[in-house]
Amino acid sequence: MAVRNFPHFLMAVVMICKSVYSLDTNISSVEAVNAGFGYELVQARLDSLQFSFLELFVHVKELGETVLNNQRTIEQGQLQSNQLVHRHQKQITDRVEDLENGVSANVSLISNYAKQILDLQTICANHDLIKEELYKMKQNVTFNFETPKKSNNNLSNIESCQTAKSSTTGLFKMTIANIVDPVTVFCEMQRFGGGWLVFQQRFDGSVDFYRGWNGYKAGFGSVGQEFWLGLEAIHQITKQGTYEMIVELEDFKGNYSYARYSEFAVGSEAEKYALQKLGSCSGTAGDYLSYHKGMKFTTRDSDNDDYSANCAVNYHGAWWYKSCHHRKLQPVIKPNFSKHMPMHKGHYQKFSGKLNDFSRKQKAAFRKSDTLCEILPTVDQALLGKTV
Repeated sequence: MAVRNFPHFLMAVVMICKSVYSLDTNISSVEAVNAGFGYELVQARLDSLQFSFLELFVHVKELGETVLNNQRTIEQGQLQSNQLVHRHQKQITDRVEDLENGVSANVSLISNYAKQILDLQTICANHDLIKEELYKMKQNVTFNFETPKKSNNNLSNIESCQTAKSSTTGLFKMTIANIVDPVTVFCEMQRFGGGWLVFQQRFDGSVDFYRGWNGYKAGFGSVGQEFWLGLEAIHQITKQGTYEMIVELEDFKGNYSYARYSEFAVGSEAEKYALQKLGSCSGTAGDYLSYHKGMKFTTRDSDNDDYSANCAVNYHGAWWYKSCHHRKLQPVIKPNFSKHMPMHKGHYQKFSGKLNDFSRKQKAAFRKSDTLCEILPTVDQALLGKTV
């Protein structure tokens, strides 16, 4: 029964009870006139019916009160639910507005960043062009191998060649992580922006580079003249960040060339000082190292190349050999620079592409790279000026 129809039902019950009472009164008056057994039976039935209707009336009234209470409870619950829904709708609306405002602000910020990145990309592109032009101008520059005059006792202590407070190429003392004593290093401070740590230099053939594993690990020669810095020092330095490498070459005719690699890193001794990182190559000497990328270092007493024999023994040198030569450094030359009389069997394929032309001079160095221009993302022009 619907709640709204309950009063009508209650009214009908009351009317029935009144009708029964009126009928009972009439019968009583008739009984007084016509007393008899049949009328007594009718009277008893009417009394029973009247009592039943009274019980029904009371029950219906109680039920009606219960229904009305439930209705009030439902209405109160609906009111609370409506208030809760309204409050949540307002919170959601406010949150959506905040998010829209945040997105609008972020898009504006991204647009500004995109413009800045585009400006930096333009600067970097111009910077690269300027560097290339400068490198081209240096192609015909003759090597200037300096012989530092300082005593080892008077060397300045530095953290790196780039942070050295000097603009003069020369010797310094550098503290290297995991190496007990400070190491004497040769810093190239003029060429290609300076700050280069030289790890190999050859120019007169006075030092024998056909050495064993321990020699190449610790280094040998006279730093600043003909020398090899040492694989352990190279590893400990290059594992600390991103480094670039440059190799400069000059043949017997005075032709100059260079190769510059955007990344350079050497593994640990447990990894056989593998050539772990070697980035993209630029310059005029061609890419002669990528062939050996990833290879372990091989010496006459530690064969780690892919060749059936020992490349270091075959060519009287040491290198990150793959299957011996593609191209390699460490040419071996007589002190009198005789073009066709090397001290050992190894040779370097000259940057002109001709075989058996030996490099008269070579210098290999590395420094921490300026990665700003390398890590800039490509800017989508559609981002510029975009709004919500």
